[in-house]
Amino acid sequence: MKHDLKLIDDEFIDLVYASLLGETSWQYFLDRLAGTLPDGKSTLFYHDQYKATGALSLTSGLTTKQVNQYDSHFCRINPWMPKASVRKIGIGVTAEQMLPYDRLIKTEFYTDFLVPAGSESAVGVTIVRNEGRSFLLSILTSERETQRTAEAAELLTRLAPHLHRVFKYYQNRSFNRFSKEARGLAFDAIDVGLIIVGDNSRIKSASETAQRILEEGTCVRTSALGKLHIASHDAESMLQKMLDRTAPEPKFANYIVEDVKVTLIHVQKDRFSFFFEGPTVVVILEPQRNVQRAFDLAEFREIHSLTAAEVRALNGLIGGRSVDEIAAEAGLSRETIRSQIKSLYAKTNAANQVDLIRMVAGLEGL
Repeated sequence: MKHDLKLIDDEFIDLVYASLLGETSWQYFLDRLAGTLPDGKSTLFYHDQYKATGALSLTSGLTTKQVNQYDSHFCRINPWMPKASVRKIGIGVTAEQMLPYDRLIKTEFYTDFLVPAGSESAVGVTIVRNEGRSFLLSILTSERETQRTAEAAELLTRLAPHLHRVFKYYQNRSFNRFSKEARGLAFDAIDVGLIIVGDNSRIKSASETAQRILEEGTCVRTSALGKLHIASHDAESMLQKMLDRTAPEPKFANYIVEDVKVTLIHVQKDRFSFFFEGPTVVVILEPQRNVQRAFDLAEFREIHSLTAAEVRALNGLIGGRSVDEIAAEAGLSRETIRSQIKSLYAKTNAANQVDLIRMVAGLEGL
């Protein structure tokens, strides 16, 4: 690790904002950060102290198997987390400050996770904490507590306010983007409500019709903290599954709640946006009418002159599969599937996946 602090700060602060602006990648930022310590492995991750769960969301130097093992098991017994969950935000610390080494080496976490990963210690910083959820940046290293680990912890302290700004930017961007989308879809014109829900069930945006339905409080309501609650155990449970950062979430579901058709759509995001913005669920509220319109795939295909490839892409999207999953099932490249999806959007005049599912859900033409 270089000893000129100004050079270190300039490089990594530049990388933070370059990653934010798309001039480089968050992966490159993590790769460079991992290189500051011997056998370094860096990760942006989160931990929920109330649920005792967490996930290594973005990593450098760890294998997919190691990440999966952490997410499924070791997150629950990480001995650094009890203190990390209550420590001061924005202050970089070493592992010894979280738990003495002689106690660490007696844990299953050390024996079965750190040692196989070639790590003995770590440095970390809490960037954001909200309702028991901490978002952290950490570097695992094969080196015990040294001057270099102390310097790395200090570097994380200096990076923390910049990373905090990144979180705020992504969250505001998400709010503004989905609010604009909600207005642009013009659901109010057909008496259909649209609600955009984010982390912790917080409402990001609601159309005028949705606000009216919320005020009635029979189908859906807003808590004093601005959280959405659905008056159906099954629908509420599904919403929580879609908002769970750790579980493979369903992509699409609908229910009838108090004579209102409630459609839940999990918005697909790349893993970097997902880490900073959190999950987003679109909730469509359609008051039931006497005549229901069922989706007819053959009719839809004929109306829009879809090819077999575009129908395959359509089925994949409304089935909740990602581009990679559709490509794998078809035995085609990701780029080919992306091209077919773009063609599907163009032919159906859909702006995005949400707009497409809106048509399939029977909301078009009502």
